[in-house]
Amino acid sequence: MNNRGMMTLLTIGAAGAAIYGVTRGVQNGTFQKLPQTISNALNNQNAQQITEPLQNMMGNN
Repeated sequence: MNNRGMMTLLTIGAAGAAIYGVTRGVQNGTFQKLPQTISNALNNQNAQQITEPLQNMMGNN
């Protein structure tokens, strides 16, 4: 199989895995909790200590 065929198979596989993951997340309610989880992670003191220097380096003060 040539590289183009292999890339096509990988792309189809990745898309299928993403669709499967989203479907499962919707079914078991994971996505309902996701916004709160992200908010908690961003407000976490350790996360702020890590992201602040990165933001300063990128000039997003």
